[in-house]
Amino acid sequence: MSMIEKLLALQEEDVRIREIEKELSDIPLRKGIEEARLEEHKQALQKAEDALKAKQAEVKEQELEVETARGQITKLRQQQMTLKTNKEFKAIESEVETLDASIAGIEDRELVLMDDVESLTHAVHEQKESLAREAAGVKQDVSAWDDRAKRLESDLAELRERRATRAATIEDEEWLARYERVMTRRDRAIVPVEDGVCGGCHLQCPPYIIHDAKKQASMVSCNFCGRILY
Repeated sequence: MSMIEKLLALQEEDVRIREIEKELSDIPLRKGIEEARLEEHKQALQKAEDALKAKQAEVKEQELEVETARGQITKLRQQQMTLKTNKEFKAIESEVETLDASIAGIEDRELVLMDDVESLTHAVHEQKESLAREAAGVKQDVSAWDDRAKRLESDLAELRERRATRAATIEDEEWLARYERVMTRRDRAIVPVEDGVCGGCHLQCPPYIIHDAKKQASMVSCNFCGRILY
């Protein structure tokens, strides 16, 4: 196997290693997207529950107002029992009528609020069901990503071991060092010359570079991108 062939085999391992490392680095982001989706459903449920609690509090306020008004009516009725003149009696009766009207208005508003409470209770129930479904889906998706990460880590360990073995077969340290320097900066360190053009940067190579690359007798690099040519 020629030096170029050995480097190409090494490059295949390096490219695959990079692909796996990139995928592994993306997995936390993908899991984060899933968890953010779940968080949106949690916030929607919290918003629905807050709206329900606020409406229930309004109902309680109306009930308290009715209770207070009825308490006032009771006191007025008791007061009527001690009155001596018809004028005073009628004055108290007028206050009672006003309070009765107020109670009727409050109870009308209370009925509307109770309808709202019923609608919001239904909304909360729907949000809880939606959250439960979403939580199950997110749990499944996150678990799948975790399983994928484990498989990739296993593949990566195997590839790195194989890569080290291939690198050890390259006796010429100058070739290996040059390859590794270029590979740290490029997607590929070694590329073919096709129709006089560098397979990496796609620029036209001088004739002597093309000639030397085809001979493969020595290391030839692209004048523009520094990749090793063959």
